[in-house]
Amino acid sequence: MVERSSARSEPLYYGRTADEVRAAIEQAVPNVLRLALYQATRNPELARMEVKREAFWGGAFFVSVLADHHVARVRELALDYVLSSAPDAATGPPPGDAELRGMMDMLIGEPVSDFNFAIGRGDLVDDPFPLGVEWSAEPSQEVKQAFKVVIVGAGMAGMSTAIQLGRLGIPYTIIERNGGVGGTWWVNDYPEARVDIASHHYQYSFMKNYPWQHYYATQPELLQYAETVAERFDLHRNLRLNTLVTAADWEEATSTWRIGLRLPDGSTETIVANALISASGLFNAPNLPDIPGIEEYQGRMFHTTAWDHDYDYSDKNVALIGVGSTGAQLMPALAEKAKHLSVYQRSPQWVSAIEGYRDPISPDTQWLFDHFPNYWGWYSYFTFAINMGGDPEGLQNVDRAWQAQGGQVSWRNDNLRVHNVGYIQSKVGHRPDLAAKLTPSFPPFAKRPVVDNGWFDALNRANVDLVTAPIERITPSGIRSEDGEREFDLIVLGAGFKTERYLWPVAYTGRGGITLEQAWERDGARAYLGITVPDFPNLFIIYGPNGQARSGGLIKWLEIWSRYALKMIVAMVEQGIKSVDLRRDVFSDYNDRMDSALGECVWGLDGSNSYYLNAHGRSGVNMPWKPADYYRWVHTPNLADYKIE
Repeated sequence: MVERSSARSEPLYYGRTADEVRAAIEQAVPNVLRLALYQATRNPELARMEVKREAFWGGAFFVSVLADHHVARVRELALDYVLSSAPDAATGPPPGDAELRGMMDMLIGEPVSDFNFAIGRGDLVDDPFPLGVEWSAEPSQEVKQAFKVVIVGAGMAGMSTAIQLGRLGIPYTIIERNGGVGGTWWVNDYPEARVDIASHHYQYSFMKNYPWQHYYATQPELLQYAETVAERFDLHRNLRLNTLVTAADWEEATSTWRIGLRLPDGSTETIVANALISASGLFNAPNLPDIPGIEEYQGRMFHTTAWDHDYDYSDKNVALIGVGSTGAQLMPALAEKAKHLSVYQRSPQWVSAIEGYRDPISPDTQWLFDHFPNYWGWYSYFTFAINMGGDPEGLQNVDRAWQAQGGQVSWRNDNLRVHNVGYIQSKVGHRPDLAAKLTPSFPPFAKRPVVDNGWFDALNRANVDLVTAPIERITPSGIRSEDGEREFDLIVLGAGFKTERYLWPVAYTGRGGITLEQAWERDGARAYLGITVPDFPNLFIIYGPNGQARSGGLIKWLEIWSRYALKMIVAMVEQGIKSVDLRRDVFSDYNDRMDSALGECVWGLDGSNSYYLNAHGRSGVNMPWKPADYYRWVHTPNLADYKIE
């Protein structure tokens, strides 16, 4: 670790002088640094230090911080550790699960849950696949090669599934309609597109210490991450790009799926698979607004998923329709270059600030990730712990006792509302009319919360106006709303996605000729655990109906859903099972319990229509269960839930 510079006499530590090491340590999160140092040294002084829980977003979430009077001491010990050459010889023995859980408790300042430990440990252990699937009685190569799997989609879910199949030695083919991997991050390349989950929480458990450039990664970074994963795990040899799955039909006689493809040249092909995994995701069908006259418009118009990077909107009159997560994220970039921007808002959103949302990761912090033992792992676990940040039910469930005392939803939800209103006032309170237009009537989390990417600051620009009058029609030259007509050079459609169109655009036909549309015609898409559907044997859905968990991180959940499907496939291969078809009574019981639980959730309250609700008015996206409960159910499949043949 210690070396000498040829240009100067002072020693270097991993390429840095002592002063430069000190500067990096100053940037470390003190509580994270404490745990990284404790794991390396097991210094009992670090274990005794006080941690306090600080609320943010008005108490919606909590973060565990090291008490101020300990910070200088942790930095001193960390600097001494590096300068003493200790990392070369004493990075500490790897902790067992009991000790590791005690360390997690130490970081949080209170005992962690079983779920918190089970998911969080992946970043902290020397296990290349902590959420992986293994054979219990590995069959012969011949048996494995006889079982074929087709994956629909090469986004984050499809790639994770393919990687696990590759580890198991089961043949697979990924069919991807786009020209590259990445799914959402291939399609959504509009200006300012970025993730609203911390980068170190938005990563696979098997892709440790990836060098993110921002704390909240931009679309180019996320696409590069996906491409790096595909290259590292050699996915391209089993990947068919620019190919569309048009139909999938269950063949009863052979217990296989016949899958129709449209190839890049327009020709068609049929392939056969023993199991079919849909990884098309939730955000796969762009929502094109049904506005009268839209086909008459003579200017430039495109959806955010089809951004025209050759079109220069500088000094143009621009309209943006839609102010959800995509529209609000994009809007400041449009405002900066456009001559004038009119933002059409059907209903306001709760927009909240995240500290450091646009910040790059500094060289000092990256040095810590790369060279200070255990720091990256504990930092990644720390971002996970923040996401867990307290019981989500207290935020997203209705508290009837609280309402009886005059509250609106619950103590935490109401406090978040107060916090968000205060934030609106701090940004646009000097314009009371605008503040009123930007303040929702529905509770926080009834719709997806929006992160402030400069939304309020852009609305204060002289070249931006917010239009809340309903749109009547699109004219050849612009948009006519109830308050008049405006002319535009460009109309951007930022209306999001039709999330209720699960597995779109494939036409699935199951047992007895039933289609998914027929199976779901009563009140929208439904599945057991969000993964399987009766009469559609050997079909597994990743990120399916009511699958969106309240907390825990999307990428980790993608791995968990994939693990469930692959454990089913492993059981089929090991036991010679031809088909697994979900029992109707299991499906019905699960969905009855889910409907009851959804009735206690905040989604859809006060008539707040959003992508959380389908065309039938039912919440078909979010999961009402406690993440810990759901994780137990989905950890290991119960074959008794299925009809086995």
